[in-house]
Amino acid sequence: MSKLKTGTVLSGVAMAVMVASSVAAQETIKLGFAVPLTGEYAPYTSVQGAKCMAEMINKAGGVDGKMFELMVQDVGTDSQTAISLSEKFLEAGAITISTIPFSDTMIPVSQIASEYGATVIQAQSTQVEMHSGIVDNFITNVSPDPFTATAGANFALAQGVKNVVLFTSDEGGSWSAKTPVWFGDVIEANGGKVQASLNFSFGTSDWSPQIAEMKKLDPKPDAVYISSVMPDVGVLVRQMRTAGLDAWVIGSDGLDDPSLDAIGEADASILDKVAFATLAPSHADSAMAKFRAECADLNIPVEGLFPALGSDIVMAIAYGVEKAGSVDPVAVREAMRAADSIPAKTVANVSFKEHSSYAQRTIPVIGFKDGKRVLISNEIPEGVPGDWK
Repeated sequence: MSKLKTGTVLSGVAMAVMVASSVAAQETIKLGFAVPLTGEYAPYTSVQGAKCMAEMINKAGGVDGKMFELMVQDVGTDSQTAISLSEKFLEAGAITISTIPFSDTMIPVSQIASEYGATVIQAQSTQVEMHSGIVDNFITNVSPDPFTATAGANFALAQGVKNVVLFTSDEGGSWSAKTPVWFGDVIEANGGKVQASLNFSFGTSDWSPQIAEMKKLDPKPDAVYISSVMPDVGVLVRQMRTAGLDAWVIGSDGLDDPSLDAIGEADASILDKVAFATLAPSHADSAMAKFRAECADLNIPVEGLFPALGSDIVMAIAYGVEKAGSVDPVAVREAMRAADSIPAKTVANVSFKEHSSYAQRTIPVIGFKDGKRVLISNEIPEGVPGDWK
């Protein structure tokens, strides 16, 4: 994901979570989470999955006896607060930092973390900006946006889609501005046509101007593509159907939110032509769903994909600590990057060996049948535009 907009600042009440029954007498693995626990970014925070996995590892004896300690503090939607709190955690010995998953926060946090040898590790960041060489101590657990765009486009082509409309917004950086363009590139490379590119803003509750533009098109679009968040996309789907537009609504990981499923509660058919490429399988019998059930047994609620992805980064850090034989942050990062395969929870495994800053993973496409999520495909997509491979 990429940034939406800057909003509220830290309320002043901090939440610190220490995941260990007795850490005082042992060397601990300190992880810093300067993340949104409140506000519009909160659904995309990975803390609960990270907390649950740390609890599981600690209960099993830790990593060579070393226990995880999670330092967590709410930053709302404010980048400067995230930067300040990240430095606080680094001073306290954090070997990794997770923060707001948008480049205007992650880049300065990475630059500060590099002074401590620490890694900024994100469970869910897909922005291409973070892989341009600006920083060298950044790792994300997922593949960049061109992969999700391509997976969505390949699905659309398989449905016979030829004419598409792209919804773009600069408010979300490359995630909302460029992901639709990459989708369109794949469509046109395979004989389709981008009929129009329509601008939108986050927080839109009235899509009538964009819908009016689509109704003027001849032929009517077979699909629209949008990389945005809920509830905005749910409103778009409803208003398109009310206006008589039955085009596919295809999107990226921002649609992977339980509130999307909720729009089909009264009429499941409204989701029949909605699909999204996302970061890990999230249908009912997926590994992610099973992990959420395990966490519920520990009284740790993990609501949705993005929180669950936190489990993967804790497992990767545990792997790095074990292989490095220490909690030295540089040694841990090097061990993670050297691994051919690291066990994960939401997928079978990840590896940072080839790309260093991101894990190339399969990209699942999720659709709906009778209002319930179904896994349509789960592959590393072919035909990714640009230099991504």
